[in-house]
Amino acid sequence: MKPRAKKLIYAFIPLTIRKWLAILINRQTWLDSDKRGWWATQIIVDFAEKDVSSYHKFLWRHHLSYAESYETNLRFGYDNLNETRKFFLSDLVEHLKKQGINPESEIKSVLDVGCSLGYLLRYIETDVFPNASVLDGNDIDKYTIEQGKEFLASCKSKANLIHADMEALENIIGDKKYDVVFGAGILLYLKQDQANKLVAKMMNHTSTMLAFTGLAHPDLDNAKLETSVTRESDKTWIHNIDKMITDAGGKIVARRWEGNKMVDGNTIYFVFAVPAQSLR
Repeated sequence: MKPRAKKLIYAFIPLTIRKWLAILINRQTWLDSDKRGWWATQIIVDFAEKDVSSYHKFLWRHHLSYAESYETNLRFGYDNLNETRKFFLSDLVEHLKKQGINPESEIKSVLDVGCSLGYLLRYIETDVFPNASVLDGNDIDKYTIEQGKEFLASCKSKANLIHADMEALENIIGDKKYDVVFGAGILLYLKQDQANKLVAKMMNHTSTMLAFTGLAHPDLDNAKLETSVTRESDKTWIHNIDKMITDAGGKIVARRWEGNKMVDGNTIYFVFAVPAQSLR
């Protein structure tokens, strides 16, 4: 779309109407998925400039743009897992062991915040924490929750998926605590104050280990960032998750930052922490 045409559309068509049009365009399955996604986002791209976190939340809530790649046939199964997620879960197991915990027998409950289809929960159930009896997850994308539930039911999985905004965590799980709580690639959609609050909430629900993957700053170790910054390509957030965890009362036990290295399209920035009172 030409810049002049964009300006005219943004100037004369209210954002509320363009949001509705984006949803409508995305439902036109006769259109090529790439074109459909491109048009759906182009007519509301100014939304990101006004409120980038709300923009990303809108895309997820309505299964637009990058959310469309989350389909059961594309996500479930070891071969479909992003390599960085494999690294993350392998590191999680390693760092639990270093805390004197046997992942196979001692981890009984897991919470995946922003779980999408629940494909990581399924892999965790079968290959990572086989003795876990509670595998909960939530996501704002109703479509992925419904599709994930259907697939997991066909596998007779114990995973329980809930359609809910991750920022309303207390409304979802009350005062329940989990052995392991994690968020894989969720904080990048929240601005700094929102991310801080979510990390604190997740820490409050963690009894053994809290773990995150986040966008790695390409040049500076995230732990040295004084304030969050946005990635230019898609206006997602690069945070100092280390500080967010310590501000929430957590103790970092391990971390991994690999700067501008890309693996399977993702950067590597992992942080693993425990509630201060649970250190062994």
